[in-house]
Formats: sequence, structure tokens, C-alpha cells
Amino acid sequence: MPPTRAHVAADVVRGRDAGDAQPKARRAARDLSAAALAALAGFALAAHAAAPERYATDDIRGVWVDNRDGDKHKVAVAIEDCDGLLCGRIYWLKKPLSGGAPKRDQHNPDAALRERPLCGLKIMTGFRPGEASSWYRGYIYNPNDGRTFNSTIHVEGDGSLKIRGFVGVSLFGKTVEWVRPPEPLERCR
Repeated sequence: MPPTRAHVAADVVRGRDAGDAQPKARRAARDLSAAALAALAGFALAAHAAAPERYATDDIRGVWVDNRDGDKHKVAVAIEDCDGLLCGRIYWLKKPLSGGAPKRDQHNPDAALRERPLCGLKIMTGFRPGEASSWYRGYIYNPNDGRTFNSTIHVEGDGSLKIRGFVGVSLFGKTVEWVRPPEPLERCR
């Protein structure tokens, strides 16, 4: 029984010689390979043409809030350039006062820093650009408990940020989502 086109095409893909008795099958496999390469090249060109738009939206500098639901916003952070890396400062607090005075960094493990106001406090430092809309090797400080974590940032397809804080290995951590505020926020003082 002579080999079918599928068998000959599979042999060609595997690098086996299909023999001179099957020129039509070899042409079919070659045409299939050429069509696959053309489709792949078209995809690559389309992806390259779309890339400038995608990377333009990957600029994460600016103000971000901690929740999609406006009623649940507690803090906004302004991400900015800091000596060639990205950092972030508290920009807005839903409740900036405690007992009539501005909230302070009261949980800081360094007692000398506990009187710093939370408004304007740098809580993100050292983020370097990584692959595919991500930043890595940064640190994030949680003023609620005074702990600092290794951190990464990833831009999701919908434009939100996934901020992951962890100790040692990323597996042992927590991810939160930040979004752009739906309306301008007044900077806390």
C-alpha cells in the first residue's frame, strides 16, 4: 500500500526522505510549510505593527488606586521615576487624619522614622523594567504593619497593575490589583 499524503508530509517534517515516487505529496508538504510560514510572518508583522501602541500604554507612571470599586478606595500611589528606576509615594488617603492630625508612619520598625507623615511617604522603590510589561527587583513598604517586601509589578491586558509583595520567593506572597482612578484625586498634605 503506497503512503498517503499525510504520511509523506509527516516524514518530510521529521526530515525523512519521501522518495522520488511521491512528488505530489512532497509538493503538498512544501506548500503546507510555505503557507504556515506565510501565516507566521503575517502574524509577526501584525504584532510588530501593534507593538508601539501596547508599549505606549505600558507607561505605569502616574496615580493608581488600590481597588476598582470607588467606595473601597483607601489609598492612591503616584508612581514616578527615581534615579532611573520606578518608585511610588502615597498621593492620596481616604482618611488622611487620625485624631485631627495627619497620619504618621507609626508602625515603622525604626523608631526614629515613626513621626513621618504617611502623605508623600515613599512606599515603593527600586523597580527595574523586565519582560512583557513587568517591573521587578523592587521593594514595597506596608505602613500598616511596618514591613517591607520584595515586589514585582505586571500590567494586565485591561491596563490594571498586579502588584506582588513577597518574602524571599514570589511563591510566598500576596498580589493586589491597582487601577487608574476614575476621577482626579486631590493630593494629600
